[in-house]
This record gives sequence, C-alpha cells and structure tokens, in this order.
Amino acid sequence: MSSILLAGCATTPSLTTAPPFDKSAFVAPEGQAAVVFIQNEKLDRKMFFTIFESDARCVAEVGGREAQILPVEPEPYIFYVLAYNKTRRIELYPEADRTYFVRLYTVQKAVGAAPEVTLVRRATETHRHVRSWLEGAIVTHAKDNTDCYGMPLDERKNRTQRRLNEANADWKNADDVTRDRYMLIEGDGLTAADIELF
Repeated sequence: MSSILLAGCATTPSLTTAPPFDKSAFVAPEGQAAVVFIQNEKLDRKMFFTIFESDARCVAEVGGREAQILPVEPEPYIFYVLAYNKTRRIELYPEADRTYFVRLYTVQKAVGAAPEVTLVRRATETHRHVRSWLEGAIVTHAKDNTDCYGMPLDERKNRTQRRLNEANADWKNADDVTRDRYMLIEGDGLTAADIELF
C-alpha cells in the first residue's frame, strides 16, 4: 500500500483566473487511475497543500483555486492531509481508467482555521457538487510542477513521519463511520463517460 502526505503551507500561489476547463483533462490515463485534488475556496487563495509520499518526496502542490491531477497506479493508497498542525488520513482503492476527486479547503473554528477534506463519492451529495467545485479552478498536472515533483525534502522527514504516525493512531481509534467517510472505493471513481456528462 502506497502512502502520500499532503502538507498545508501559507503562501501566495502565482495562479491567475482560470479559463473554462477542458473535461478531457480529467480522464484517467489508459491503464492508470487519476486523483484530482481541488482547492477552490476564495478564502484559501493564499493557502496551498504540498503532497508528499511517505518517504518525504514531494509529488504535487495544490494552491489557490486549483485542480491538480495526479496519476496513480490502480493499487491501494493511503494519503495524509496535513495543515494547521492537523493531519487527516484518507484511504483510496483506485480502479484503472477511473478518476477520483478530493476537495481540500479550510473551515473557521473558534480557535482559528482548520483543514477539511471532502471525498467525492457516488450516491452522495458530493457527487452532485464536483462540477461546481471544478468551475473556476485552474487545471494543472503534478508532473509539470518542476519546483516540487520528485524532490526529496530531507529536512521534513522526521516531522512528516511523526504526523503520519499520529494520523494512523487516530484512524485506528476512529469508529467505522469516520473511517468510511475518508475512504474512496473503486466504484467512486468516474469513468470517461461520466466525466463527459459534466
């Protein structure tokens, strides 16, 4: 099972207003799956999430109003979403030729902002919202992010591992309803025909 960590950092992304997106951009590469990380809240325009693998290698950065596409192999994954000193674990069981959508955003709490993650799942309200979440987002590809993609970030390894361990402990202690909320299964992915209906 592969692991990826997403870390939130405050910055000002250099993104501009997005043109209408091309639906075909979200179709998974043949024989692979794709994960689209959507960050579209106007309040989050100065926030971005950096996506790490468990070995602290950066594979993507998602910032501002952006939908970044990360191709993955059709095998189980564990993702870790880290921002504002809080870590959220996600499990993904992708199927080839399907695309999975994950919305990243922040919510205001009494003690400040906190990260939130919404998985787009079939037969839920999220499935009906994915098109509107993509509207206005700049579509980018993780492999084109030359400032991040594949770079080892050695100075973050200890911190990354600590957050990963904390998230695993929270997952182990969570109830089934909570774990189910942060899990995407094969059928939650959208096929090319589904995406054409956007």
